[in-house]
Amino acid sequence: MNGPEDSQPRHTTVMPPFMKRGLVFLAALASTAASSTPHKVVRKTPALDFNYQWSAEAATIPALDLRFYTDAKRALAEAQKNAAEDQLLAKQQKRDFNQHDYSMQWTTAGQTPHLLSLQSDLGRFDGGAHPNSVYGALLWDRSAKHEITIDSLFLRKGAFAALTRARYCAALNAERSKRREGEKLDLPDFNACPKYGDLAIALLDKDKNGRFDTIDFVASPYTAGPYAEGDYEIPLPVTSQLIAGIKPEYRNSFERQRQ
Repeated sequence: MNGPEDSQPRHTTVMPPFMKRGLVFLAALASTAASSTPHKVVRKTPALDFNYQWSAEAATIPALDLRFYTDAKRALAEAQKNAAEDQLLAKQQKRDFNQHDYSMQWTTAGQTPHLLSLQSDLGRFDGGAHPNSVYGALLWDRSAKHEITIDSLFLRKGAFAALTRARYCAALNAERSKRREGEKLDLPDFNACPKYGDLAIALLDKDKNGRFDTIDFVASPYTAGPYAEGDYEIPLPVTSQLIAGIKPEYRNSFERQRQ
């Protein structure tokens, strides 16, 4: 890392080997990020404005880079087909054609020596009444070299939900009540707490120190409320109790959020 505090330490500290390895890893990450750029696939025509981009941190992992590039090609082919069909139909029906739009962004939510956490934001307009947004998340295990679930980080199956579900649902209901000014909708699905499988749940490193301190729960439009209410993003702090439930090999990737 560059900077006066790194090159000119004010005092000398003897660090255990695992801390030295972590600092070397973080320095390598900073160097890689500085020399790398996000990868993207872009195509703009009168029928379609297409942009698919993933972060520099994801692009430096060959398997992820290939995965996103392959998905971008698939999404582009589908979007081009849909736009061309809608353009032809508009001509046949003698109506105005509205250019389609497809924008996918994969951003780095946080990273540690062991894990890379990504969030996705997909915005698309297919010529309908309004654009749509869908949010996603991905957790990559650098050692295993594949995607893993947040639940798999824990010692017991279902522990993640057991430790966070009550807090999440309470925070979501508080936010819904605020937006609805205390009123309840006559739609049971929009008053219930969404299943975790319907949410984009990502690990965040808010203070950028190489450890996760926040869990971000994002409900896309129509998941926790009607389209007019937009998405619901509920961040929960990482607690000591949650860290205690995590497998030993992953615990160093987390820290209790400082209040």
